[in-house]
Amino acid sequence: MKIFLNPGHGGCDPGAVGKGGLKEKDVTARVVKILEKRLKSNSYPVQVFQEKNHFTEVSEEANKSGATLFISVHCNSVVNPIAHGTEVCYYPTSSKGKELASILQTELIKATGLFNRGVKPRGDLHVLKATKAPAILAELAFISNPGEEKLLKEKPEMFANAIWEAIKVYKEKGLL
Repeated sequence: MKIFLNPGHGGCDPGAVGKGGLKEKDVTARVVKILEKRLKSNSYPVQVFQEKNHFTEVSEEANKSGATLFISVHCNSVVNPIAHGTEVCYYPTSSKGKELASILQTELIKATGLFNRGVKPRGDLHVLKATKAPAILAELAFISNPGEEKLLKEKPEMFANAIWEAIKVYKEKGLL
């Protein structure tokens, strides 16, 4: 068992940037750092990798690592600043990915109270398509929404704890 965590974006790619200047790559790195510490303190084998030069590095590193579970953490963003909520994506043919995505979506809604945008199959996302392990991509909240940007900035532990709880439930179901 090995959990591979990917804080979305990195290197010269900041990802989405909120109106307050918050960068997606910084949010995802903070959330994953908190989660990594929690996992390690509970004896879970974990590896973290954030993109340095190109997004394809992420799936290459995950596949080399021998990971049995892959979680990519992101922030959503659109032009309309009132868009809101959380969603989790999985590769359409991955039953374990779909199960983990459903579990995490439930935990994110429970922890944050944000709008439930649902669990979505996404065959177009490279990290989901090219990663051998069951993989999910969590869109924690909208960095383009001022209220959610504030939440992402001030409460990264809330998001990390939701992912931690989802991993525990996934393991309890015998899927990890």
